[in-house]
Amino acid sequence: MESAFSAAQWLTFVKSGLNLPLSPFHEGSSFALLIYVRDGGASPATEFLEGLQRRDRVRVTALLERVAEHGPLSSGEKSAPLTGENFFEFKAGQQRLFWCYAPDRRIILLSGFTKKGSRTPKNELATGRTLCEEVREEISNEDRRSRG
Repeated sequence: MESAFSAAQWLTFVKSGLNLPLSPFHEGSSFALLIYVRDGGASPATEFLEGLQRRDRVRVTALLERVAEHGPLSSGEKSAPLTGENFFEFKAGQQRLFWCYAPDRRIILLSGFTKKGSRTPKNELATGRTLCEEVREEISNEDRRSRG
């Protein structure tokens, strides 16, 4: 994935105090979209996006760019909270991409999958939950460090 961020913008994220391992995806007028990268360099969201067929990747990317410009859509049609979870999903056809909010108008993309039935698979929910917990733990650690 090509970054839509300049080197100066990326440095701004690094200097902002959020030391999560993040990869820039797209910066819009409302939100910056960043991809979470786990220890060891694995990035479930990147792997998902790169594995999509071109048509699906175009559809998902268009949705994400719209979110960066205007914020998550509140209708539930393209973006919705997951019942019983503290993270959300973007929806583009059968494609689902889990995400969570971070400070300073940032959205962290966690992982994705192709939904084949009416229910979200438990293993996908578990992956999203684990990634979201990792992100929130690091944000909490950063808050504690910044308070001294």
